[in-house]
Amino acid sequence: MTHERRSPRHVAARRFGLPLLAVVLAFAALTSHADAQAAVRGGALRIGWIPGAKTLDPHFSVEFPERHVCYLVFNTLVALDRGFNVVPELARSWQVSPDGKRVTFQLQRGVKFHDGTDFNADSVKWNIERILDPQTKSPQRAQLEPAIASVAVVDPYTVAVELKKPFAPLLAALAERPGFMVSPGAAQKLGQDFGQRPVGTGPFRVVEWLRDSQVTLERFPDYWERGKPYLDRVIYRVVPDPTVRLTMVRTGEVDIATDVDAKDIPSLRNETSLRVSEMKPAARWTALQWHVDEPPFNNKALRQAIALAIDRNELRDVLLRGFGEPARGPVSPGLWWSDPSFQGIGHDLEMAKKKLVEAGYPNGFRARFVVENTPQWIRQAELLQAQLQKINVGMDIEPVNPADAYSRVLQKKTNWTHASWTQRADPNGLLYILFHSKGLANTTGYSNPKVDELLEQAAGTYEVDRRRALYHSAERLITDDVPYVFLNYTAEFAVMSRKVQNWGWIPDLIPRYRDLWLET
Repeated sequence: MTHERRSPRHVAARRFGLPLLAVVLAFAALTSHADAQAAVRGGALRIGWIPGAKTLDPHFSVEFPERHVCYLVFNTLVALDRGFNVVPELARSWQVSPDGKRVTFQLQRGVKFHDGTDFNADSVKWNIERILDPQTKSPQRAQLEPAIASVAVVDPYTVAVELKKPFAPLLAALAERPGFMVSPGAAQKLGQDFGQRPVGTGPFRVVEWLRDSQVTLERFPDYWERGKPYLDRVIYRVVPDPTVRLTMVRTGEVDIATDVDAKDIPSLRNETSLRVSEMKPAARWTALQWHVDEPPFNNKALRQAIALAIDRNELRDVLLRGFGEPARGPVSPGLWWSDPSFQGIGHDLEMAKKKLVEAGYPNGFRARFVVENTPQWIRQAELLQAQLQKINVGMDIEPVNPADAYSRVLQKKTNWTHASWTQRADPNGLLYILFHSKGLANTTGYSNPKVDELLEQAAGTYEVDRRRALYHSAERLITDDVPYVFLNYTAEFAVMSRKVQNWGWIPDLIPRYRDLWLET
């Protein structure tokens, strides 16, 4: 995107460290396609959904699949387009103060929650303060509390967020879980039941949620975005096995499925009734993780030995069928904060053996490895098991229910396991939560004061070039410390009926189904 002129507002917003950030006075739809004018109205979109959802209250959400539904039921204060740029949503525009310590949002008018109450500045203040209130115990608090001092209603459709210090990642954070606006009235009335019966301003409202089975949504007739949504209903069917999801797309039981196994892509591309979409460049990395603050993995040399023993090229060729690429660190390629010169930890069996001796395990090492019980993850665990055996490191593989896997990690019931994380629109959104000693998703116990300092400096700096250099330094330290063993930047695929129109990836890999329609 290029601009002949840059307004003061554009320049101020660019200081948040998001190149190509679009801030406009009038709201523009996230996807503006001429085809949308002729979109077929109605119909039900059926989605093969991955398991693991525990709540649909975004302020308490931590599971990946929950976000799929949340983006239909709720709107965020700002949004992300397909280029990973922050764009307007419930806030139609915003201004950043010269000192970078106040952001003033002008809100959409005429927006209603599904319960008929009005969305306005009071709603925004209530939502942000709900997250910030320590009594709420929202997992999103850790993203906002370090930066936000207060929220003030300027007028019914203007709200000002006062910051404790300049905070570059704010807008990107408000485009995901911390920025979802829930109905204050419904949340107060329903209490703990709100997560089962959520109320937002989004294009669809919840009709029924049968846990571990199905979520049914219907079109919200008073939705504020003119002409949307195009669909009457969206039905999520929980299907844990990716092979079964794929079969259901082939037979027409569902219209779309993500998280498709790379081994199936060549044959799928030959099926004329289906369309396959690949996310490029890769936006997710896979890794191994452990507790670095307790035995046996509080031994850095042991962690490095295991990292050095892994052949990432073989993982890519065997598991990903040549798609994706070996991971070098926690930043996927193609992002403005990625470092193309960084090589990470390579494959070196002799050095791995030396590190194992240095770690105090000259005769080898053995530990339990917990893996989600799906074909993809089991295959990866078995291949890793064979690779590590070459340096006499044994993996005792223990499969677990995929729906319980991450909650076990959060509860510290699992030590050595696999991990998978998608990128956020600002580097702070992933690097801070995983690798800062106070990060909300720091499940490894990792703590490096220098990394903390670098991440804090980068978050408090609006200049992109300076932020980039700080993140490059942090990535090198993190990778060398090995709280995670980074494996691959994975290939991501969606397969769908050719009836599905207007599909497009966003690099956080959360589909925004609200803009789709079905061709009849």
